[in-house]
Amino acid sequence: METTSGQFVKQSEKGTCPHLGSEYQPFVNPQLDDPYSFYKRARQEEPLFYSPELNAYVLTRYDDILTVLKDPERFSSVDTLRPTVHFTPEVLQVLAQGYLPVPTAFNSDGDTHKRFREPMNRAFAPARLAVMEDWIRAIANKLVDGFINNGNAEIISEFANPLPLEVILTMYGVPVEKMAQMKKSCDHQMALFHFSHLTPERQIEYARSIVAMQHTIAGLIEERKLAPRNDFISDIQTADFNMNELVVVLCGTILAGHETTSHLISNALKVLLERPELWQALCDDPSLIPAAIEEVLRYDDPVPSIIRTTTQEVELAGVTLPKGTQIFLMYASGNRDETQYSDAEYFQLARFKQAPVNHLSFGNGIHYCVGASLARREARIALETLSKRLPNLRLRPNQQLAHIPSLLFRGFTQLDVEWDVA
Repeated sequence: METTSGQFVKQSEKGTCPHLGSEYQPFVNPQLDDPYSFYKRARQEEPLFYSPELNAYVLTRYDDILTVLKDPERFSSVDTLRPTVHFTPEVLQVLAQGYLPVPTAFNSDGDTHKRFREPMNRAFAPARLAVMEDWIRAIANKLVDGFINNGNAEIISEFANPLPLEVILTMYGVPVEKMAQMKKSCDHQMALFHFSHLTPERQIEYARSIVAMQHTIAGLIEERKLAPRNDFISDIQTADFNMNELVVVLCGTILAGHETTSHLISNALKVLLERPELWQALCDDPSLIPAAIEEVLRYDDPVPSIIRTTTQEVELAGVTLPKGTQIFLMYASGNRDETQYSDAEYFQLARFKQAPVNHLSFGNGIHYCVGASLARREARIALETLSKRLPNLRLRPNQQLAHIPSLLFRGFTQLDVEWDVA
């Protein structure tokens, strides 16, 4: 819960103290690299358990997660974006120099959610995204041009990150020269709000970076008021938002609009390249790419969890939860639920070639991800471009892969690849 000063404090621990909860350590190995073995055990033994580490409950079965997502009246989104770390007074003082958090489409319900959701629906409408296809592909090819003659690349920093970032910032009309700083500020925001190991000095540094990005966006908003363009910042000003709301919405969309897709692309490359026959199948038949992306979303979800809060006393998975209980819906677990998917622990390239797409990775119900179509389009173009231009792409051998310590995003800190240069 949040105090009037904005400081997040622990809820009083509720209910029983489940035995699995004390074993749940999602931010360190072995569970950081392989959370799925623990989730499989939880689905069988204790599908809903209390985690002292998160000071919240953890829900692991597909059907239970879907039930919560479809019931926003009893399970609110108000805490969806809450930090998983506690800020010092010095950090709060820095953040107060920027634009303070307000409810948006991501963390609101009812009429407030509708007010923020409708402009986003217009911005990400399929017809509007379709005309972006050519310049998304142009950005992808430009990035590949930058490293294709090297024979190797750190594919996240050189391709998977800059592609969706440049796409979303191009939608905004942000000057190219400001894109690198925007990316750095987005990384700082994710780290500050979700990485518990930062030193107090680093927290302050990152808070200043976030505030600087907010003021940059505010400056662009003021520019568009005087001279509107054909971009998202100009369009969204037609909505009934004040300046604080505009800045928070736009900064949040930059983060959500590129970070998740970046991890989707890199997770896809890792799982496809570690089995070369899968990559070869895509190179031989690019029509498999859309289904492959859906299976990557199910198999190694780039957004492994989301938070909901009970608005009344509820019974869930056989446990009675009081009003105000926070629950982590573990998409990463639901997407591996044996009751929904045969051979759920195995990656099947064409699983969704014929079967309906029913994974949880973009949510469900009124909060279904507004950027899902854009993410799918970017990932498809990314794999089409790389498979066409680098058909002999492969993982660099003997590298030690590490995951970022977060429950908001799942991805690697780096991913080295190589290929034969003609």
